Amino acid sequence: MPPNIYDQLVECSAPPNNYTGTAIFLSYIVLALYATLSIASSLYTQYTAVFQIAKITPPPKSSPESEHVQAANAARRRHIKIYTFLASVSFAALSYHMLSFLITHLVTWTGTSKPAWNSGALNLQLLQQWMLSSTLFGDFARDLVREPQGMVWTQLAILETWGWGLWIGWKARQHNIPTSTLRTFILLSQILPISFTATLFIIRLHLHIARQSQTPTSTTTTPTNPYHLHKPYASPLLPTLLLNLALLSLPSLYPQTIFIPLVLFSRLILLLPYLNILKLNAAELKRCGIVTVGCVVAFHVLGRRELWAGGRKRVLREGGFAVRALGWDALIGMGVSGVVAWGGGL
Repeated sequence: MPPNIYDQLVECSAPPNNYTGTAIFLSYIVLALYATLSIASSLYTQYTAVFQIAKITPPPKSSPESEHVQAANAARRRHIKIYTFLASVSFAALSYHMLSFLITHLVTWTGTSKPAWNSGALNLQLLQQWMLSSTLFGDFARDLVREPQGMVWTQLAILETWGWGLWIGWKARQHNIPTSTLRTFILLSQILPISFTATLFIIRLHLHIARQSQTPTSTTTTPTNPYHLHKPYASPLLPTLLLNLALLSLPSLYPQTIFIPLVLFSRLILLLPYLNILKLNAAELKRCGIVTVGCVVAFHVLGRRELWAGGRKRVLREGGFAVRALGWDALIGMGVSGVVAWGGGL
């Protein structure tokens, strides 16, 4: 790359002319809204279609199948309502913490004690200057590892994202959900913390199973499973280990130039479950869970016991909003996984 082009790229990516960061920031917002609205609209349409079919074409009342189908539909409705509630809680918590992070960042940048709109000083020019003069993504990432106790929640949230990604990829293959359907879920999972995407996918999975159960066996055509066209060949154990090692290294690398590249490397690993590369099944997921637990225990044993002290709870109440967003999302994600394990209809 010619030096002058490189210099121009650097100039456009650093304050006070951070056009690259501003474009990425705005695109994140637009893509998150698009993915959320697209998935929500699709789920509503499918829910209406699935249960309208169940009402219009019920089995004969005298058949034993009638009671079974009606009970299954009622149970599935209950499960969908539970996951819809959990998705709403996740979205509300995420919206609050992310909006608070942006407001706090703006207040700090303006050097005032209150948001600019309270004093009537907020305008588009001020927002433009703020975005061009800020490094929002770098500040967000640094906030996650600035405090030792905050890094614990960051580690748990990212490992939970990895675990949910493996589970979603496994279930998508198991139920022949096409890649085209998964694209918006993949997009949302890479923009927002995982619990919101996970609950929406579980609702989608419930509707997919319900639709399949309503299709007569005699007229059912077996769809081509895209995941069988290219057989997965890699175990998820290696990326699980690499992700854990990267997370363990991030706190000590925080002030160095390798910090952001390592963050991006971790993000790339989180994409792997959605590609037809890894072998995903119950046994592989169990092995990955064992490796992850082992790494977390090692993290505790090797001189970092202070990170697991009572300060963890304090971070959720008083820490930076970036850490609180991931911490509360990790707790909500644990609640969702508990519902699935307890009897979430899957």
